[in-house]
Amino acid sequence: MNNVPDGTLLNRLFCVEAPQNSDDRRGEITCVISPRGLSVRFGKEEGMKKQKLHFWILAVVCILCAAAWFLVRYLDLPESEEEEAVEVTVTDFNAEDVTALSTGGEYPLNFVKEDGTWYNAEDRSASIQQSMVENLLTYITHITSETAIEEPDDLSQYGLDEPSMTITATLENGTSVILHIGESNSITGDYYLQVSGDDTVYTVSSSLVSTFEKTPEDFVEEETETETETETEAETETATEN
Repeated sequence: MNNVPDGTLLNRLFCVEAPQNSDDRRGEITCVISPRGLSVRFGKEEGMKKQKLHFWILAVVCILCAAAWFLVRYLDLPESEEEEAVEVTVTDFNAEDVTALSTGGEYPLNFVKEDGTWYNAEDRSASIQQSMVENLLTYITHITSETAIEEPDDLSQYGLDEPSMTITATLENGTSVILHIGESNSITGDYYLQVSGDDTVYTVSSSLVSTFEKTPEDFVEEETETETETETEAETETATEN
């Protein structure tokens, strides 16, 4: 054994030379004896198998690392991010205290309340659906917002330099709550709002704006067929008597 030169190939053990197109091809296994001992070298195909195994192990490790990062990033949030957004109060007054309600802009409205009944100030003879006016008040008496922009630099960025709509609620004590509606946010769809006397800009739901986008005719109470027939009969009787 000592006379064998360092690195001399003794033999090719367990070697099976299979055809190139064989499905059972095994690579060569070569034994080398040197002063450091016996070493076994695997053939080319055996090395390829080891490389594939290493690749899949690395791939699995990468997937596990990505999954762990996702869990830490999105599921294990800091307490400050888990807390709900804080709502701020924009308006807070009682609907019963409102004696007049008007809007300016593309959809002008003008209602006044006398003895508990709402009238169209421009046409007091028209019978107004009381519930519709009261519904308008529910949208403006207690407004809250999750966004408050204090001391905005340029109101034109929010469309508040020239509001598209102005809502005025006059209270029985003589004071008024005036709301200025600006543009809508292109991402959230909410509208920018500013209260007269308050520099802060808020965002409110688009439902508030759409509720006020009505004409005076939309509030006129429709007459039923019975009421029409009664009025016709009364007019006929009056004409007959005359």
